[in-house]
Amino acid sequence: MKTGIELIAEERAKIFASRGKLEGACNMVARAENLVEFSARLSKNVEAVNLLAEAGAIIAAELDRLNNLKQE
Repeated sequence: MKTGIELIAEERAKIFASRGKLEGACNMVARAENLVEFSARLSKNVEAVNLLAEAGAIIAAELDRLNNLKQE
């Protein structure tokens, strides 16, 4: 099983962050929380992990984008 940071790094490599995607990341976190809270099925936990990895990747890419703006 991959670590959280490995999952986020894989997703981050696929994403080019732009404005407006952070709202999507928040929705992904909320959906993952609901999946874990209200479902005991393992498949839902896997889905929650994937959602959190994707949300983390979007956030990391947005942080990189903002840091690059500060350096310009």
